[in-house]
Amino acid sequence: MKNRGKCLLLMSVLLFLASLIGIFFDRLNWSDTNMVLVYLLAVLLTSTWSKGYIYGILASVVATFLFNYLFTAPYYTLSVYDSRYFVTFVVMLLTAIITSTLTSKIQISTAQAKNNEEHMKTLYTLTNHLSDVLDDQTLGKEVIRILSQFFHCQIELIFFGNKDNVKMSGDINNIEVDNFDNKEYMLKFKNIQSSYLCIESQCHYPLYGIKKMLGVLILPEEVIKTMGDQKKELLLSMIENISLSLEHINAIEEQLSLKEETVKERYRSNLLRAISHDLRTPLTGIMGTSEMIMSIHEDNESYQLASEIYDDAKWLYLMVENILSLTKVQEGKLYIHKEFEPIEEIIGSAIYRMTKNKEDIDIEVKVPDRVLMVPVDARLIEQVIINLLDNAIKHEAHKIDIEAYENDHKAYIVVKDYGQGFKESDLKKMFEMFYVGDREVNIDSKKGVGLGLTICKAIVEAHGGYIKAKNCQEHQGAEFCIELPMEES
Repeated sequence: MKNRGKCLLLMSVLLFLASLIGIFFDRLNWSDTNMVLVYLLAVLLTSTWSKGYIYGILASVVATFLFNYLFTAPYYTLSVYDSRYFVTFVVMLLTAIITSTLTSKIQISTAQAKNNEEHMKTLYTLTNHLSDVLDDQTLGKEVIRILSQFFHCQIELIFFGNKDNVKMSGDINNIEVDNFDNKEYMLKFKNIQSSYLCIESQCHYPLYGIKKMLGVLILPEEVIKTMGDQKKELLLSMIENISLSLEHINAIEEQLSLKEETVKERYRSNLLRAISHDLRTPLTGIMGTSEMIMSIHEDNESYQLASEIYDDAKWLYLMVENILSLTKVQEGKLYIHKEFEPIEEIIGSAIYRMTKNKEDIDIEVKVPDRVLMVPVDARLIEQVIINLLDNAIKHEAHKIDIEAYENDHKAYIVVKDYGQGFKESDLKKMFEMFYVGDREVNIDSKKGVGLGLTICKAIVEAHGGYIKAKNCQEHQGAEFCIELPMEES
């Protein structure tokens, strides 16, 4: 209302001055064109210094009537004797209206350009400040400082971190940081349809990352309601920039965490490899010495003691071999040196190593009549068969069947035992690292720690094949099937 009064007063003053100048020109007997130009100038100035089309158009109409009233005969009336003046009035009115409209459009465009400049400057400032931020609290302080200064209100930010949730609130002068623990709060954004959620006279804008919601930006609802469409679009652009910066910070934190885990894993693998290498030599010596004692004392207590020493050393030796293979798998250093090898020789060597000095293990082998040559790393495939045989023996299998055959340019090795079989829950996690089923793990026992089958899977897949486990359908027991390609890829 106040602005309207100012604009009307401005129009009145300009038209009054234009009339005075026109009267002065009339006294000098100047042409009517000069008066028309003076009134057009008054209309132009009115459009320039006032806001909106209405004042320029109103000034155009009033200026036409003033020209008719003051400078056309009969004077000081709205009557016109000379019909030619009607053309002058129409042209003058149209010229004034067009001039007023164009001036108002220029004025509006200039104002929009200034707003756009201010908005882009604010957005650039926000983006520029957030580009170098490496932690969420520093980001929160920058966001609150810039947004509170631009929107002239208090800003709140909530960050959902991996460990703790943080809430920051304040303005350019004061920022407070508190812990935020509200599990039900995040559930409110689960099925949100709009860009924000109104809670207790506040608008909560979620900040989404690629995988999850990273935080929430909170502004007063009254501020949002008074915003224009352009300012709301700017706010959404700011929210996108804040979300991208948060995602960047999370990515950096994940990379640092992954790097730390990688370093720890490398140290652990190096330690395991070093210990395993150091254990192999004394274990080999213990196994050799116990075998020698067993060959000297065949039917007394010394033989039984040496046999137990040999079994323990052999179990520990197999575990050391599996640990070494595990470290190679984890570091991607499990190199395969393939050569065409007869599969029955690999099976025979594995059985010999498992049944050496043991006569109570019943193993039946079935192989094709012709020699089955398969491109494999014999040492690694032998380790796979040894692990499968060892697994069967641990589960108290009284008999083991091994079959090798060829089908459709692929070689198959099937190991069946007459033992306890698998539970359904075991089949899903059978090849996972350190998985030992429902039984309790005792490191000092000969049960193992769940590495054998993991190593089997890694070795077979490194050969381009696969291994699967299931319960045997013919009888109670477990069945492992290994598939290996007959041709090198």
